[in-house]
Amino acid sequence: MAAPSLHVRPLTRADRSAVRDLALINNMFAPEDMTGFDEMLSGYLDATMPEHQWAVAVSEANPAIQGACYWAPEPFADRVWNLYFLAVDPAVHGRGAGSALVDHVVTILTSAGESIARVLIVETSSTDSYRRARHFYLARGFVQEATIREFYGPSDDKIVFWRRISG
Repeated sequence: MAAPSLHVRPLTRADRSAVRDLALINNMFAPEDMTGFDEMLSGYLDATMPEHQWAVAVSEANPAIQGACYWAPEPFADRVWNLYFLAVDPAVHGRGAGSALVDHVVTILTSAGESIARVLIVETSSTDSYRRARHFYLARGFVQEATIREFYGPSDDKIVFWRRISG
């Protein structure tokens, strides 16, 4: 459960640098691979991708961003959404920011109704460095649904987690 002092709010332009830093500090992207990430941020901030959503978690005591997430509809799927990005500052891992962000996404999608959202998926790596992430999703009601072998490279499978939103 999220700490009561955490607040989740929409991403703003002022948050852009801090969110980029979260992606880099968590080794989710190499600096040279940030172009696609920047495009996702820009699409949201410029309102050119209106269904794509970003949120950040901040503490009431400290306005620094503790975590961020990005979710959007999965193309070519029936009311399936993908939590494409979830990152928390390593200094506050285990203190509720990740849970607060997942709860926020689930609440938003549930509130949208079954005509908009049925399922939320998350994709992550099978490597040891993502072990904590895999346990995190299982503990939050996701089911490990699929494994695509060597998707990200040799000995690096894609693990897909699934959670029903409605229906």
